[in-house]
Amino acid sequence: MNPLFKRLAKKTYHKAQDNALGKRSIILAFTMRKLTRKFGTKEKASSYLAKNMHKFYVTSSKFNKGTQIKNLLRKVDIDIPEEGFVFFLDEFKNLSEDGHIIDNISIEYSKVLENSIDYYNELYFYPKAGRGFARDLSSDFIKNQLDTLDGIELFIYDIVKKLKRSNHNERAKYACYFENMIDRPAEHFEEALQRILFYNQILWQTGHELNGLGRLDKILEDYYFDDLNSGVISQKEAYHLVKSFLKTLHSYYWYKSAALMGDTGQVIVLGGKYDDEYGEYYSYNDLTYMFIQAIYELQLPDPKVLLRVSNETPRDLMELALKTMNTGVGSPLLSNDEVIIPKMIEFGYDKQDANNYVVSACWEPSAVGKGFEQNNINFISFLKPLNELFDNETDQFLDNILTFDELFNSYKYHLKKEADEIIVFLDNIEWNTDPLLSLFIDDCNERNLDISQGGAKYNHYGITTVALANTVNSLYNLNELVFRQRKYSLTELNNMRKNNFKKDKYQDAYNDLKNMKPQFGMDDEEIVSLTNEIINYLEDCLKDYTNKFGGKIKFGLSAPSYISAGEEISASFDGRKAGEPFSTHISSDSVKSYTELMRFASKIDFGGAKFNGNVVDFMASPSFIENNFDKFADFLEISAKLGYFQMQMNVVSSKTLIEAKENPEAHPNLIVRVWGFSAYFNDLPESYKDVLIQRALKNESKVAI
Repeated sequence: MNPLFKRLAKKTYHKAQDNALGKRSIILAFTMRKLTRKFGTKEKASSYLAKNMHKFYVTSSKFNKGTQIKNLLRKVDIDIPEEGFVFFLDEFKNLSEDGHIIDNISIEYSKVLENSIDYYNELYFYPKAGRGFARDLSSDFIKNQLDTLDGIELFIYDIVKKLKRSNHNERAKYACYFENMIDRPAEHFEEALQRILFYNQILWQTGHELNGLGRLDKILEDYYFDDLNSGVISQKEAYHLVKSFLKTLHSYYWYKSAALMGDTGQVIVLGGKYDDEYGEYYSYNDLTYMFIQAIYELQLPDPKVLLRVSNETPRDLMELALKTMNTGVGSPLLSNDEVIIPKMIEFGYDKQDANNYVVSACWEPSAVGKGFEQNNINFISFLKPLNELFDNETDQFLDNILTFDELFNSYKYHLKKEADEIIVFLDNIEWNTDPLLSLFIDDCNERNLDISQGGAKYNHYGITTVALANTVNSLYNLNELVFRQRKYSLTELNNMRKNNFKKDKYQDAYNDLKNMKPQFGMDDEEIVSLTNEIINYLEDCLKDYTNKFGGKIKFGLSAPSYISAGEEISASFDGRKAGEPFSTHISSDSVKSYTELMRFASKIDFGGAKFNGNVVDFMASPSFIENNFDKFADFLEISAKLGYFQMQMNVVSSKTLIEAKENPEAHPNLIVRVWGFSAYFNDLPESYKDVLIQRALKNESKVAI
């Protein structure tokens, strides 16, 4: 997800961005934050930074962005390993920011593999029929693109020189791989992997965060099979390269992490429907299995794998995914093409782009190589407007609400205000000029327009939401206890809530709220209807908005802020006390079977703008899955047909989590699923550990699939 500290401190951040010293100070603070993760303590990080301050560099904004990229890459310290893929990042070299950096994007790596530096230079310099476009070589866009290409080319030559003088055990071969980037497409599987790593490295080095990898099994398919069929590599050698590639991507874990350790956005998308000259079909191959098997064996929390599933997903592939999830590694997340693709088309995506979707950072669907889409730009709390209603209105106002419909209309009024504030926020964003991303977005090149200025085909904004479950349960409780049973008045319940249900005399009311059934996640007609009514109303609040590039707003029902946002909100009518976390994504602590939760999820209306990531999230113990493996595989297949949107699992026992919290040294490599990413349990803040423990304890009362 986008770094939360940037959003929470946006006023200070942008004020500091107005001058060179302020920019340098901000970037220095970010560097210090990352180094603290690397070394574990601020003291060690400060000492390391002080010793290396002479290496610290920020480009000057007096130059255009392309020249800045060129200057940055000339300053980067090149580090060549003794073997394997070449990948390095220089934590002290930084690109100046003149606005919000465009993050959360998977570039179309097939473009990287098919095209060379010379190709793009010819595209801009020498327009040709069917290849180039009419160019104004004096335009800022062309200057930026050419300067960026020049910087990348010089960087490649510097790496080649360093490689040839290095102790790398295959320096001649890897030097050739880099030289080929200048004037020819990638030719081999290993070369393709190295080229992907190189451009991925440049994205990180230029300040982009949460960089996805796209549909790598599809992108690499021809390179793999050509090498396999010609005898260049064997399956065993290819698998070794895949594992090495994943381990290389895992390097600089501390540098790449955004809001929390592990929050890197390095999602590899596998499988899924595909639409080409042969028609529409479910696409998978040897590499699909290899990547998942490698995740299973390596047991690394990052990069992450998302498996696109459909009714045609092979059973053995689903079983491999389940076997991998059961290790606790947190991958793969399952994304249901049967639901997502039609919803994207309904929203306005071309069918081919929808079929080829990838995800931003965690799970938000987007069109690869076609969009500027910023899918995690902010979030809305469904509970905040409800609590504001009861925090700010008088007892007299509440006493005059005589029906649930009147209460719900008052809630919608406050929800509309929340939506309006988001729109104001979106309209005030200024984006950083980005010739690097523009290089790999088709429409930017055709239009001679940078991605930050609306050059992409799709320019939508995406937001996330939290506390839907808390809000649905709160409203249902109020309807039941106040308007149906007439057990309490709104004023009485509100006074108890404002006192955080502390007094002994509030215990009965607190229990009534906490234990009311049905609840969110249950296959109950009224709960489903209330859920859809709330999200459809938010859609109505946002549907007429277009940004300055002509893009719309989409939103999803899953967000990372279920802990941080909950800390700022008073107690609520679902029995949640002040400051406690919100419910996680689409989940329920009260549902006694996974099947019921999936039936509920399949009845949520994900149409219109409501498809920006909707994850059913549940806990499971390893022993439960092991003892019911075939049934669980059946459950996954049936659930996809029912129509869930996306699904992820945390497979870990409460016993293990409690032991790991009490004695971290006993479980140094314990991995858990956090938001849309996995992380080492020991790296998490205490609040996240506590949430996982509580969820695991509650989950272990579930006995049925």
